[in-house]
Amino acid sequence: MRVLRAVFALTLLVLIGVAPASAQSGGAAAAAKIVDFNFEPGRLEVDAGTTVTWTNSGSRPHTVTDRGGTFDTDPIAPGAKGSTTFTAPGTYAYFCRINPSKMNGVVVVKGDDNARATRVQALDPAREGETLRFDPAAITVKAGSTLLFANVGGKPHTLTADDGSFDTGVVTPGAEGGRFAGSNASVVLNKAGVFPFHCEVHPAAMKGTITVVAGNDAAPPPAAASAAPRAVTVEMGDLFFKPPQVSVAPGGTINFVNKGQAPHDAKFDDVPGQTATLKNGGKASLTAPEKPGSYSYLCTIHAAKMRAVVVVLGQNVAAPVVQAAVGGGPSGGISTFVLVTAILASFLGGAGVTAFVRRPTGS
Repeated sequence: MRVLRAVFALTLLVLIGVAPASAQSGGAAAAAKIVDFNFEPGRLEVDAGTTVTWTNSGSRPHTVTDRGGTFDTDPIAPGAKGSTTFTAPGTYAYFCRINPSKMNGVVVVKGDDNARATRVQALDPAREGETLRFDPAAITVKAGSTLLFANVGGKPHTLTADDGSFDTGVVTPGAEGGRFAGSNASVVLNKAGVFPFHCEVHPAAMKGTITVVAGNDAAPPPAAASAAPRAVTVEMGDLFFKPPQVSVAPGGTINFVNKGQAPHDAKFDDVPGQTATLKNGGKASLTAPEKPGSYSYLCTIHAAKMRAVVVVLGQNVAAPVVQAAVGGGPSGGISTFVLVTAILASFLGGAGVTAFVRRPTGS
């Protein structure tokens, strides 16, 4: 069975990784620069909740893109600015998609054991001077928090408990052996204890330990109706879906309109559902699954180029689509949508530490 490019697990109303600057109020701010062909400073340390703004002082457009796939500003024009708010402690290796080999930087987000989400990176020799390792290899978190696992290397990796209590599945690297952004996975840590973990692909070299301490055992609030819309619209272009990620309520409607010149369709990877082939101006719709989760789909005519994701939001889940904001250029600002969270932990059956995040293999 073809599995999803990414599925993200999350506890009640907690966004992991990054959030739009507009979603923060009164948070700290930090400034950085983009020059041809460097980020300055190359390493930046900030507290969780800080909004980092990069100003492009060079003569060429550049992006600020997480190698773990959780945020991307899209091209920032000369004189423009791009901002990302970091909410999960951890290390974020980032790069420019336009100059991926030359332009690399690191943001270290500091937090404490009370953080509701924490990031762990998988590293390997694809990054200059690196070895096979987890960063960090030892962490302490509160029960009920989310662990975000990002593959920033050039090889496939997993984060798997030695006792089998959690397993991200294979989290694939970026294209061209990690030259571009890789993928990520999330696990919700509900059970207190000490959990040694390893990478199934490199079990001897990559090991670590997660200590989960007791958190707030108060009963969760009553479930609320899905906050997602009942219907969303996706534009078909040549060769893209826009937006590439949308959220919808269980059983909601995904409306497609072909604004491209070529014919297109939309077909779910893992569940039944396919539109007719649409010519320019054609319209069709698909019904979202009733089960909350992340569902990938594609255009069967242009399968290598046109892929996107719809997230079906259950109860008590905040919308998973957030913006990495860009502004100040001649166009007045652009934005990109980043999928950072999806499935409510309680929906997964209260099975303790749970996760399922995998990208398609052999495709």
